[in-house]
Amino acid sequence: MKKPKISIKNAHKILILLGIIFILLAAFHEDIWFDESYSVAIANHSFTEIWTITGNDVHPPLYYWMLHILELIFGSNVIIYRIFSVLAIAIVGILGYTHIRKDFGEKVGILFSFLTFFLPVMSTYSQEVRMYSWACLFVTIISIYAYRMYKTVKENIGKEKDTKYNKTQLKNLIIFGIFSICCCYTHYYALVTAFVVNLALLIYLIKNRKESGNLFRNFIILGCIQVLLYIPWLYYLAGQMQHVGGGFWITLGLSTAVEVPSFQFRRQLDTVFAFNAQTIIALVASILMYAYMIYRIYKAKKEKEEMRPGILAIGLYLIIILIMLAMSLIQPILFSRYLLVITGPYIFFLAYFMSKEKKKIITAIICLVILVLGTLSNIENININYDQSNMKQIEYLRENIQKDDIIVYSNIGNGGVIAAFFPENKQYFYNGAHWDVEEAYKSYGPGMETIYSYEDILKDYHGRIWLIDSENMGLYNEFPKEGITVLEGPKRFDTKYQNYIYNIMLLEKN
Repeated sequence: MKKPKISIKNAHKILILLGIIFILLAAFHEDIWFDESYSVAIANHSFTEIWTITGNDVHPPLYYWMLHILELIFGSNVIIYRIFSVLAIAIVGILGYTHIRKDFGEKVGILFSFLTFFLPVMSTYSQEVRMYSWACLFVTIISIYAYRMYKTVKENIGKEKDTKYNKTQLKNLIIFGIFSICCCYTHYYALVTAFVVNLALLIYLIKNRKESGNLFRNFIILGCIQVLLYIPWLYYLAGQMQHVGGGFWITLGLSTAVEVPSFQFRRQLDTVFAFNAQTIIALVASILMYAYMIYRIYKAKKEKEEMRPGILAIGLYLIIILIMLAMSLIQPILFSRYLLVITGPYIFFLAYFMSKEKKKIITAIICLVILVLGTLSNIENININYDQSNMKQIEYLRENIQKDDIIVYSNIGNGGVIAAFFPENKQYFYNGAHWDVEEAYKSYGPGMETIYSYEDILKDYHGRIWLIDSENMGLYNEFPKEGITVLEGPKRFDTKYQNYIYNIMLLEKN
């Protein structure tokens, strides 16, 4: 008796379950780096404080509001925050079943879900305590619903008075509008994407306004609502643009030229750039995939197959990159990590043209290579994230710090991590370079204060001082020695997570 075969629908469901487990494997740890420490710290503030503080940083407030809701329910819990980030990518993968499969067929849907979970970059950035995964979800949703509205108008010319047609229009429009404004308040790459998608759809509806019927009128109303909802943030947006224009840490160079095209095939992009094995493998894999995509597009055109959905998706992805590149001629803002925001359309492009491959062996080989790369990436994540070195500095401080001790650091990288873990102790960030960050770093307040002179700390203080230094011990070397006694240290802690180094000293001022 033959065993019943698993249907492709059930196989798709199993794939999603395995994919969610896969991206969760490296998420159950408390290690954080500077960017994540900012998220953890600002989540402890009220909604109004988050609005004001992040207005002085370089990101919109929605993601931080979402974290604050989690903080109100669960307390400040890094693991909960990580799982929350994973949830967004899990939903993107599920959209392969609930939306992509229904709109473009089972093969496109299952490939979309597979790529969402197993592209090497996803296992790393799906669990970052940052807004990227949620911005990716929001951009994917507006892309899906923009295409549905486009397709509805294209296929229903002359049916604008049909009741069912109008109800479908309204549902699609409402969902599109909600997630468009979510894009605008989550990340600026998502804002630009939402603007491009809205503009493209508006041009298409204007061109076909007679056939669009009520959709054209409703879309204009929706556009006005979106503008009104975004007006409260324009003041902060203008300030952030001025802040970035005044100097920003992103630079363009060889690393940009390599990392941007190979982004989805790399595990990690925040280490010092080098042509190491990871870089070379990612670059080769991405070049081979692009060559294959060009071949598939050529074959689809030659065989007169439908190409528009895939072309629209990659067109959107490339337009956003070109816009960011053009803006980078004034001030560099093109950064590979931010491409996770627009990875949904990129994944759809790959899935759509891979689905047109008639030779199953070729599809199987491509999927196997991606699975191997993704698995190796996740194994490295697991080894790094769960390494015993990562929390030693926190454990040491927890065992030895006292309630009235103060903490001083001049490197906000590892200092921010300490601030997030020890908000109850008074802390001082010595801003010797006079960066314009005092308002933005109120996210670490009220416990942490930005200072510009050591006298601000020492003139009236008597007691124990913890110095959190980096590898070069620059803070201790320039710290005033008069009346200071070294009680312990320096103790050095090298962590595998983001390769952070902590040199910790305990001083006492008589």
